[in-house]
Amino acid sequence: MIEYRKAKYTFTLILFFLSLLIFSQNEAIKTIKDISNIYKEVEHFPLEPHYGIYISSSNTNFEVRVNDIPVFIGYEFITNDVSPKGSYFPINLAISKSGLQTIEVRMYPSYNRETQELEPSLKNAQVAVDVVKREYNTVKKTYSEEEVILNLAAPTEKNEVSKKTKFIYPERTEFIFDETFEALVPYDIKILQKSQNLLTTDPDEIKELTEQLLIAYNEMWQIYDQNKVSQYADLIYKKEKRAAQQLFFTEVDSNKRIGKLLSSGKIVKDGYKMMPFEDYKLRFYANGKIVTLVYDELGQVGRNKSVLRSSGESRKSYYSLFYKPIGSDHFVLY
Repeated sequence: MIEYRKAKYTFTLILFFLSLLIFSQNEAIKTIKDISNIYKEVEHFPLEPHYGIYISSSNTNFEVRVNDIPVFIGYEFITNDVSPKGSYFPINLAISKSGLQTIEVRMYPSYNRETQELEPSLKNAQVAVDVVKREYNTVKKTYSEEEVILNLAAPTEKNEVSKKTKFIYPERTEFIFDETFEALVPYDIKILQKSQNLLTTDPDEIKELTEQLLIAYNEMWQIYDQNKVSQYADLIYKKEKRAAQQLFFTEVDSNKRIGKLLSSGKIVKDGYKMMPFEDYKLRFYANGKIVTLVYDELGQVGRNKSVLRSSGESRKSYYSLFYKPIGSDHFVLY
């Protein structure tokens, strides 16, 4: 009987330590090497669609959102002429599954550097967005021709004398327009489906949410300021894994990504220093599923971008979109 109890006790201890081992493996701190190897966990398909946008604009502050997730933010920017077809911005990161997608443009008066004030209205403002698609054939290792699947533009009219186009609502101080397009992607990202809806207009709730979010920001600030690379890798791993799948990362892509995440092995580039949190406000994205704190001082480059910033030869903003999983009190980077 005694031997049986000893054997049972020993067996229980073995199970206990095995469970601890399994738990520790599941909860192991992720490293930069893990991030560089994320491509190994990416599922690939015969055809991999890449969606993106090209933007043309003038005389307006504006945002472009896909499924209410920011894919371009341009503030304190003013030109006299319409810019040509601009840089390419990938939007797969805002597409979680196949189906109808919403693209939205939010226009606001631009910043006048001479008066150091916002323009009184959207006079002469213009924005045009092309949504494009191309597919990578993983068998042939070639890309298809780029296809324009949607043209989206603020309404304008042409002056018959000058032949120039003009925004038809020059008296407006805000103009929002949107459209939908069909996207077919082979993945299905369910993160936001399992996230809390934090959307509120109640001032007290916004204040409380902001204070909670500041805790997460302060933790990030310490990691960046003290260049804690190991903690940084663990912090961003899940976000990087999601992004890698949506962009169909290869080994080459992962190596390039590490180069963007770190500068000479550091989170914050030499010569740059983390800035304190000030002049910020809470913003909601993804219909309340995502929250962030953005810089909100008029006339400063970076307005409405992440409040997590560093200053050196210029100012650099760092990614900081958060969500709360259902049943959790902790914010997680999206």
